[in-house]
Amino acid sequence: MLRSIGKVRATAVGEVLFREGDRGYDFIVILAGEVTIVDHQAGIERALACGGPGEFIAELNLLTGERLFTTAVVTAPGEVLVVPRRKLLALISRNQELGDLLERTMFARREWLAQRQTGLRIVGSRSSVETRALIEFAVRNRVPHVWLDADADPAADAVLARHQVPRDQLPIVVMRGGDVLRHPSNTELARAAGLGMSPDPDRTYDVAVIGGGPAGLAAAVYAASEGLSTALVETLALGGQIGTTSRIENYLGFPVGVRGQDFAELAFLQVIRFGASIVLPATAVGLSDAGAAFMTQLDTGVTLPARSVIVAAGVSYRVLDADGLDRFGGMGVFYTPLTARDELRPGAPVVIVGGGNSAGQAAISLADRGHHVTIVVRGRDLAASMSQYLTERIADLPNVDVRYGTVVRAVDGTDRLERVLVEAVATGQRETLPAAALFVLVGAVPHTDWLAGNVLLDDRGYIVTGSDLGPQARTQPPWTELGRDPYLLETSVPGVFAAGDVRSGSVKRAAAAVGEGSIAVRFVSEHVGRGRAYADQRPR
Repeated sequence: MLRSIGKVRATAVGEVLFREGDRGYDFIVILAGEVTIVDHQAGIERALACGGPGEFIAELNLLTGERLFTTAVVTAPGEVLVVPRRKLLALISRNQELGDLLERTMFARREWLAQRQTGLRIVGSRSSVETRALIEFAVRNRVPHVWLDADADPAADAVLARHQVPRDQLPIVVMRGGDVLRHPSNTELARAAGLGMSPDPDRTYDVAVIGGGPAGLAAAVYAASEGLSTALVETLALGGQIGTTSRIENYLGFPVGVRGQDFAELAFLQVIRFGASIVLPATAVGLSDAGAAFMTQLDTGVTLPARSVIVAAGVSYRVLDADGLDRFGGMGVFYTPLTARDELRPGAPVVIVGGGNSAGQAAISLADRGHHVTIVVRGRDLAASMSQYLTERIADLPNVDVRYGTVVRAVDGTDRLERVLVEAVATGQRETLPAAALFVLVGAVPHTDWLAGNVLLDDRGYIVTGSDLGPQARTQPPWTELGRDPYLLETSVPGVFAAGDVRSGSVKRAAAAVGEGSIAVRFVSEHVGRGRAYADQRPR
């Protein structure tokens, strides 16, 4: 099967099949001989693994388009089968069994590479806001990396000396292949790593999907799979909040649960497979109607034209009104457990503020890793805002305490967070809790400020859609000219739709968001004149 689309050629000792830092490579199967996978740290070569006959050489970046983290060197002569990337992608789209095998293996290899600390190097101070932003971007986008603390890690000085970088140019990112980025923005890091793109300036897309959470990812997958030209715009990382979730246990089809990161990565691969353009990182800051197309203004200075828009921009984290919070941002105070995973010493106590599912999932994950967890909630119980399976798990964990009717008043410490001051709302009694980390998971506000004045929002800023626009909508412009009611997920502007958490009245569950994203595409097809794509009602 692979032989029919590839070419067999001989290899010689010392031959480099691909090199770290390269921006692309072909799929390689070893037929005879041996190939060693290596990387280089501070000029020193490190052997990571050896492959022999019957094994293939590829990692997840073959599918995602990221720059390579490793080098493949022939260490015993033989033969290899070389399959061009585009032909491999076409094959696995037709052969599910092969696709599943390659995907599982590539995921496992990515995890292994991360454990071996391959990937790019981020060098910067723990107290630097720029450093923290780069680390979060790398973590959220699942880019293998190592952070070297310029204030405490001797290896940081070695890297700076090797690349002749003075400290006033920190933070830096050392890419595989040797490129050094000084004070990079997330956009600069993304482009250097091979993540995302800018929209095609000469193209008007059928649909612009704003937001890369479950709703946006589903919309992009369904739109692109139906042949609609699709651009997906995301601010930070595909997956949205679900990408920061330790484990989702109640999503249909995953009986033992699925990590949020894995869910996001799988969806990302689907989006790529169907050919949607991923515009990342970029944030929508304005929307206007140019007649033939909607013009979405991005914070990058680029305008994205599209015949329709699906707003799946999600929500932004709320912050606490507590003294000292800003001082410890990224240094003990976090808005997702994901970015703090490697910073907490074993057994360190942590405090979680919030009573929703994200708080419950974080508490279970941290407790399972040996941390003592204190959950602080203003309400009297968790049942009102947290799924039952989570409350039951929490009740059975001996190292999780729940403080009801309690709020956080202040945080304190020297160089890092050490203490959290909490207060009982009813009595005013205060208590200081030891804490190496405070996770603020208290909900969010919709990312709709850029839409104010353009589409109808409810009194909390969520987007009003469908029948909630009112029974008289059809008798008012612009619906009178169209002669129809607003579609189910359509906003007050025909051709602009909303899906997921950003929509007024949404269920605030991942499965519901995925459903809304796919349904929105149904109405987009009607709007842009592609309704025939849905004439065939067979399952897809």
